[in-house]
Amino acid sequence: MLRRAIDRGVSRERLARAFNVNLSSINRRINLLEGICPEAIDLLQDKQFTPDVTRILRNMKAARQVEAVELMVASNTITVAHAEALLKATLPEQRADLKPAEKIKTAPMEQLVKLEKEMSQVQSSYREAESTYGSDLLNLVVAKGYLTKLLANDTVKSYIQRNEPEILEQFELVVNTVSMEEAVQQQAETSPTDVSEASEP
Repeated sequence: MLRRAIDRGVSRERLARAFNVNLSSINRRINLLEGICPEAIDLLQDKQFTPDVTRILRNMKAARQVEAVELMVASNTITVAHAEALLKATLPEQRADLKPAEKIKTAPMEQLVKLEKEMSQVQSSYREAESTYGSDLLNLVVAKGYLTKLLANDTVKSYIQRNEPEILEQFELVVNTVSMEEAVQQQAETSPTDVSEASEP
């Protein structure tokens, strides 16, 4: 949009004033997709990502840019960390940032193949999780409703508290969960404590 406006004669200074940002920000946005092949740009349409992602993609040749963007879009992780990992897994001949002398210093082929395999497994796991998301969410809603009624019974709750406090903690986690995302977040927040407790003598 910015590039089209400039092509029609709108100055960068005017655009900066219109969007209430400084001129350097406008320049970064205009150059965001500089050096990115058209096919990769099409895949990035309407996606949110930081300028550093395209900076890393510029180090890849066109065909590899498309592969990298497809992997990031499929896993819904268009991040700098993911882009850097894909760059490291890129074969020397598919990179645009290496001089002939530098190609000797790249990681061994075995490591590159292993990293590519791991990326492929991540993509497959994501697609599998995506395919079961609806049924998993429905199961969570049903379980939440059942456990809410169960724990509303003071006698039952007291019995579980006395005999299986850890199970009660998990039940309450489900009851207090609003979404699958929140469940994952809450589980991640409690994991470090569980690990530290398990390591205590």
